Amino acid sequence: MAIKPWTLNGSETIIRDKYINLHADDCALPDGTKISPFYVNTIPDFAVAVAVTVDHEFIFVRQYRHGTGQILLELSAGCIEEGEDPAEAAARELLEETGYAGNAPVFLCKVAPNASCLSNFAHCYLITGCRKIKAPALDASEDLETVVLTDRETKNLMSQGGLVQSVHVAAMYYAEKLLN
Repeated sequence: MAIKPWTLNGSETIIRDKYINLHADDCALPDGTKISPFYVNTIPDFAVAVAVTVDHEFIFVRQYRHGTGQILLELSAGCIEEGEDPAEAAARELLEETGYAGNAPVFLCKVAPNASCLSNFAHCYLITGCRKIKAPALDASEDLETVVLTDRETKNLMSQGGLVQSVHVAAMYYAEKLLN
């Protein structure tokens, strides 16, 4: 039996602003079963940078994440601006958040952070040969610190579950394949 997409019978916007576009969809499964409401958040794609310095160290950022209520260690990442190339967005976010720049971004993967209810994709890139070239230029809503870890520290971080953002874990997995 072939899997078929659901039928969208209608959609109502619940809230829409700069950060969220939540709508309640009226759906029907192929067998006619109704699912209503089914909530979907339509948000922009974002870029993620696995950044490695000229000394083979990994560049992370530490910041508070209100969704989990935790201060997390993460990769540089951010929304892709309208019309912006995802690779350029990854390099831009790395420079803005950390002040580091490097070689041309190398595509790692495109993943859906939560395909059940989010519309967006994460575009993940490896940027090697990074050097600090300026001070970070943070957005008004950003409060983060740059953390540079050795290869060994990064391997320990990964093996001990110290990186919890699922997209970032996936990006590191793909980067490890290219780097080794």
